[in-house]
Amino acid sequence: MTRPGPERLQDATLLLAFASLGAVGAAIPASLPGTAARLGVAAGDLLPGVSLLFLGLFVGVVVVAIPRRGNAATLLWIGCGLETVGLLAVAWAPSVAAFFAAALLTGIGFGLTEASATALTRARSSHGTPARLSRLNGASAVAAAVAPLLLLPAPPALVWAPLAAVSLVPAGAAVVGRSARMAWPTVPTVTRAPRPPSAAARRMWPLAAALFLFVGAETILSGWSSTLPTALLELPAGAAVAGTTVFWVLMAGGRFACTAILARGVRPRVYLGTSFALAVVLALLGALIGEGVGAALLVAAVVACVAPGYALLLGSALLVAPSETAARTASALVAVGAAGGSVLSFAVAATVGTEPTAVLLAVAALLAASVAVGSAGRDPERRTPVRRAAGRRAR
Repeated sequence: MTRPGPERLQDATLLLAFASLGAVGAAIPASLPGTAARLGVAAGDLLPGVSLLFLGLFVGVVVVAIPRRGNAATLLWIGCGLETVGLLAVAWAPSVAAFFAAALLTGIGFGLTEASATALTRARSSHGTPARLSRLNGASAVAAAVAPLLLLPAPPALVWAPLAAVSLVPAGAAVVGRSARMAWPTVPTVTRAPRPPSAAARRMWPLAAALFLFVGAETILSGWSSTLPTALLELPAGAAVAGTTVFWVLMAGGRFACTAILARGVRPRVYLGTSFALAVVLALLGALIGEGVGAALLVAAVVACVAPGYALLLGSALLVAPSETAARTASALVAVGAAGGSVLSFAVAATVGTEPTAVLLAVAALLAASVAVGSAGRDPERRTPVRRAAGRRAR
């Protein structure tokens, strides 16, 4: 039997790594009702674990962004290993404090994996084709939708079993990634580059601030995806797990719909403003209704509207960054988003818990603030030299 070639090892590593991001990111929010029942506490008491997951993500991304600190291939399998250990610790956490510590550890592994896998994807796709990254993001979305279904039939006392099963995904990524680490070309995590010009920074900060606010709103919708259905529809804890799967299905649908709309010539900034404004209105209507099927459908519509927001905001910010600083800028922006997800979701968890009206009002306020702040940035698509030259030729 011949050993697989380096390209196949690389592809398998990236596929499993991105799948682990989706599986782990969905499994922890989905496990809240069952874990809360196992520990004998209210599900709302565990919501800070979602914030700690994002705090760990922030830490992991910052570690990868430190110049000349390690190799992306090494950090990838370490990150996947930490995801595995953290998820197993979540599965068997004997107390709320242990659950929080496990969520933080899982988040650190998540951040290491996301940042290093993105760097290695760029190295693998030497010609810059988006097809590979599109497939990998698809694998992540599929894993995020499937992982909560494993928790659906599990009673609270056995919630550890499906979580242990989910941990096999990052464990496989760690094993394959360690085997493939010598097959990669040397990819420094971040290269030293000149600071971006002040003009680019001035155009970028409103978009970075909008990203901070938006990821906070998105994290609330994601982290509360199993507790909101319980409050809105009075579902049992086991059935509420399906809310996380529904969330990811809606996210995938919203992203595909955005892709189709942008392909027809609609500019991303126009799409962002329209979809976020619609999401604010829908969230306010959901808060007004407060409970029942109508409120749940409005929340679902909000999720579909905001689904492509992260990619569009991140892409808009990178458009104004000089090409020589794009990689470092991307790491900084991911860290900004992770900080927003951690800080803002913790604030909501600590103040309003799972009360649907207050949660939806918080989401509406964050989305409205994101639109207001982001609109202060100039639209880079209007002012590129290529477009100006094309306009002169047309005249």
